[in-house]
Order: sequence, then C-alpha cells, then structure tokens
Amino acid sequence: MQDWSKPAPEPSEESGTPIDLSEEIRPWWQRSPPLAACASLAIGLATLWFGNMLGRVPLDSQSTFGYLLMLPLLLVVPAFSAAGLRLAWLALRGTPPMRWLIGTLALAATVANGLAIAGFGTALMRIFSH
Repeated sequence: MQDWSKPAPEPSEESGTPIDLSEEIRPWWQRSPPLAACASLAIGLATLWFGNMLGRVPLDSQSTFGYLLMLPLLLVVPAFSAAGLRLAWLALRGTPPMRWLIGTLALAATVANGLAIAGFGTALMRIFSH
C-alpha cells in the first residue's frame, strides 16, 4: 500500500533516477557563506555608489517635489542595504573553513552598507531641506 502523506519521488530528467522531494534543500547563502559575503559586499558597494550619486543631484525650486514623488522608488536603496547587512550576518553565522576571509568580507560589507544608509539619509536631508 502506498503512503500518500509523503510525495512520491519523481524521476530526474538527466539520469532517470528518482529525486527525493522530501529532502530539504538549504538556501544558497547557507550552502556557500563566502558567496553570501561577496554578495553582501557587492550590494554594499552598489548602494554606496547610488547613495553618493543621489547626494550630488542638482536642486532647484521644483526638484524637491519631484524627489518627493520619487521617494517610494528611492527607498529601495536602504532596503537593499538592510538586506546586505542581513546577508553579511548570515555569512558570519556559517562555519566555513576560511572564517577569517569571510569575516573580513562581511566586515567590509557591513561598513559599505552602513555608509550607504548614512549617505542616503544625508542626501535626503539635503534634498528636503532645500
């Protein structure tokens, strides 16, 4: 008699052997902490660049209203930075053999993401205090 509580294994396309669907697959940041740390650093550098670019926008009498309308889109920057901070934390929680390298990458990512959030806040203060 077949047990219907567990899904039946499906054959894979390449080898024809069944795939066990009850096996849990870990997320990519748990499988590869170095990749998670590098991704966090890339997010931090990109958002730092965008935050610095936003701090140099020209301002005139109509620009504040335009930036107010764009604010929901601009809030993606600190959201990505927060995701980068979380990813750096998750990379540090892993137990890889190269812990010092991942720690260095995660520290650099944390600094870059923190500076990006601060730069974004400074740019918003500059834009909306005009």
